Amino acid sequence: MPAKLIRDLEEGEKVVSFAHLRTLQVRQKKDGSPYLRLVLGDRTGRIEGRVWDDADRIFPLLQDGGFVKYRGRVETYNGARQLIVDQLRMVERQDHEAGFSERDLIPTTRYDIDAMWRELRAKIESETARPAVRQALNNVLDRYADSVRTFPAGVEIHHEYYGGFLEHVLSVLDSVLFFSDKYPDLDRDLLISGAVLHDIGKLEELSGPLNPSYTAVGRLIGHVVIGRDIFREESARVPDFPSELGMLIEHLILSHQGQLEWGSPKEPMIPEAFLLHYVDDLDAKMNRILRVIAEDAQAPSEFTRYDRYLQRFLYKRGAETPAAGQDDADEEESRSGREASKAPGLPF
Repeated sequence: MPAKLIRDLEEGEKVVSFAHLRTLQVRQKKDGSPYLRLVLGDRTGRIEGRVWDDADRIFPLLQDGGFVKYRGRVETYNGARQLIVDQLRMVERQDHEAGFSERDLIPTTRYDIDAMWRELRAKIESETARPAVRQALNNVLDRYADSVRTFPAGVEIHHEYYGGFLEHVLSVLDSVLFFSDKYPDLDRDLLISGAVLHDIGKLEELSGPLNPSYTAVGRLIGHVVIGRDIFREESARVPDFPSELGMLIEHLILSHQGQLEWGSPKEPMIPEAFLLHYVDDLDAKMNRILRVIAEDAQAPSEFTRYDRYLQRFLYKRGAETPAAGQDDADEEESRSGREASKAPGLPF
């Protein structure tokens, strides 16, 4: 069965489809009995859902972050679409045999991955002055070619989609090349190295491109130090790689988060490290801002939902204000919608 995409769900529609279970929480009704709050996602967006009945039975069968098949009804609450879910289970072998693929659901970069990959390799060849730096970068990209092309740049905060890592790296590289022209005293090879390598440790910090979670080494060591170690290993394969140059590139990787409280073992101490940090941070934040607005575009409100990473609402220019009179109490949602979602006639 082809998945009904979240973008295409309409109010009042009864739907059976597949989704990525992004958030799963057990909450209590006024009478003390449990219900489930869900956030379901696919490549077109996210939608909140509620499972009002059988929460005790359903919850242990679900895996937060996995892929599910659901049956329910779409309604509007506080100006936003919401799913009242009647049935919910994890995806099974029979679904795959019937044609289901996780790859069809996960968010994906809007850019052509092959074209980005060719552009990244070409810019390293054309823009890097030192042969030793060029060789070290090529060693790293050869080692992680498949992962660079497919991994997200993170689990949730920014570029959190298939191909997002490559998109982010190329965007940061474009920016540092621009600023290296503006500030010609900066070392261009250092900036190129920092752009390509600053997040390379995420390819071992995360488990894979389709449904990433943090690996043991990712949680215990972290991508910053992992990335430093990857560069150290690959630069050691380059004959006579300059030791001071290697130290400076390692500093770029170790300091790119910018602040100790953000996970940097070191704060930037050279101009190239300052620039890399701010370019990286800007690219991450702009990606987050634009995605929050885009995912909330269909909600008829002036502002997006509150974003806990940006710590603010975002203004949606030109959006309409929802009708007043609805409050935020979950259990006051449409009981008629809850009953309608159980109507027979949809296979599950």
